[in-house]
Amino acid sequence: MQPEALRLSEITISNLRSIRRETFPLSCFTALIGYNNAGKTNILMGIRWLLSHFTLNGSYFDDAKKPVEVEGLFEGISDAVLKRLGEEQADALLPYLMRGVLRVKKVQRVPGDSKENLEMMVFVPPQRRKERRVWEPASFAFLQAFERVFPAPITIWDFEGNKAFTRLLHEIFKPLERRFGNEFNGLISKFSDLLSPTSEMQAKEIRSFDRDVNENLRPLFPSVKVELSIPTPTLETFLQAATLKVMDDDDGFERNIESMGAGSQRAIQMALVRYLAEIKKHHNNHYLSRKLLLVDSPELFLHPQAVELVRVALKNLSNEGFQVIFATHSAQMVTSEDVSTSLLIRKNRERGTFMRKRMEDAVHQVVQDAPSQLQMLFSLSNSNELLFADYVLLTEGKTEWRVLPVLFEKVTGQSFALIKCALVRQGGVSNTRKSMQVLTAMDMPVRAIVDLDYAFNNAVHDGFLDRKDPDLKYCMDLFKTLALQEKIRLVNGVPVTKHSRMSASQAFAMMASMPEAKKPLKSIHAKLRYRGIWIWTNGAIEEHLGLDGKNEKCWSNFIDRIKKGRIEKIVPDYASLEELCKWIIEGSQSCN
Repeated sequence: MQPEALRLSEITISNLRSIRRETFPLSCFTALIGYNNAGKTNILMGIRWLLSHFTLNGSYFDDAKKPVEVEGLFEGISDAVLKRLGEEQADALLPYLMRGVLRVKKVQRVPGDSKENLEMMVFVPPQRRKERRVWEPASFAFLQAFERVFPAPITIWDFEGNKAFTRLLHEIFKPLERRFGNEFNGLISKFSDLLSPTSEMQAKEIRSFDRDVNENLRPLFPSVKVELSIPTPTLETFLQAATLKVMDDDDGFERNIESMGAGSQRAIQMALVRYLAEIKKHHNNHYLSRKLLLVDSPELFLHPQAVELVRVALKNLSNEGFQVIFATHSAQMVTSEDVSTSLLIRKNRERGTFMRKRMEDAVHQVVQDAPSQLQMLFSLSNSNELLFADYVLLTEGKTEWRVLPVLFEKVTGQSFALIKCALVRQGGVSNTRKSMQVLTAMDMPVRAIVDLDYAFNNAVHDGFLDRKDPDLKYCMDLFKTLALQEKIRLVNGVPVTKHSRMSASQAFAMMASMPEAKKPLKSIHAKLRYRGIWIWTNGAIEEHLGLDGKNEKCWSNFIDRIKKGRIEKIVPDYASLEELCKWIIEGSQSCN
């Protein structure tokens, strides 16, 4: 079994702040992406609460009359994991395991309730149920074994204060604990003889304390006796209490880390994360446990180069025994490799915090064969900006991707970012229908901009136009006329570039320029526009803008002219451009 399989693969959270009830699938490296106040931190809190020992006050209950419930699905608890746990602890888990999968649920019914009243439940597989109970209380033995496999997470977020430093330092110095723990504890045990009430070597001061206090207590409460108990420290105790002192070369002062500003604290936290990633390389502890690292906005206060270093460190940790889950606002924290498993977190009044379907799941839903799934994932994953948008505009060519943002802002006074629109280049126009289906499955409003040839080469196959469409037939008759006059080569009635006197794009532009083509092309445009597709009726965007090339020099010169001059005078078909911008804005309004 691959080490990555051991993980919390799914979390279901109910009634926790903005999360009414929602299930979130998790990978070994999961980005939670959403706008401020969408509920990303609430997801992290739900995971932390499930795996830790603390209660929730009233501020964490969406409805104080209902319980908060968090259910986790844990995968990859293999025979190798059970063997390393030992027979006794493995036996505590086995009755609840089904093909290496375990379900655990935590319930708090009353805000501010005591830890003792929290309910920790474990799911009973159908074939092992002696009664009809689906869930039963987790035994102490079960919880001990479970916590060895999935220990309490390390959390890094603003309201954790100094705890994040302490947990990171403890994790970093675990090799020290393994190397010197026995030796240290042996030395401490000698000292513990001075403290223990059962030891013949107990210090006389402690013995006197017990005797004298009890003499004073006896007249007040004859049946009660007290005995001083001093826990024996261990090396782990000292490591967990470790903190950092910060020396400033500029002013020479030494400060506690908690007295530093938020930016300084975050920089030091992320430096510790990077160091932890370095020392954890090839540590070969994958098969025993999976510790979660929960980070809220790892990019906070960091410059772009530092953000990339932190992303790499977190990614490396996800391959070295940690499961990394983080909330982010930065596209730099998510590369194409991880786009498909990132979670788009959104919130509205009706649903509270919810998740759009993951791209990976949407692709598998829409595309059936595996090679096509990989191609589609690669195509969409290279546009990670769509994860930070509420609306996607697919484009076919580089020209649209390069000049449309400038044109849109010039015409409307708004940016694509302002209307939460991502401009995404497709891997090929043949992907238009599937790309739109995948994004629709993700509950993401989507529209597409394509060249004229799409109407004749793809729209029928994609189901957007009827095969017997009279406007298509009329235009194809015009192609026959052009073929005879201009020696254009046609295949299946449509221009092609190979063995032709001109390129296919030139042939489409020539047909579009014919006066008799205007009416049917306008009709085709309207039909596709109704289906969420904008088609360039003059052939391609270059004909509408008056561009004479498709290269960086041509685009840069055009953009400079647009920025300095009057766009109405520069763009030959300004009316179509203005109409396109209105259509784009209409698409953004549909997601509100």
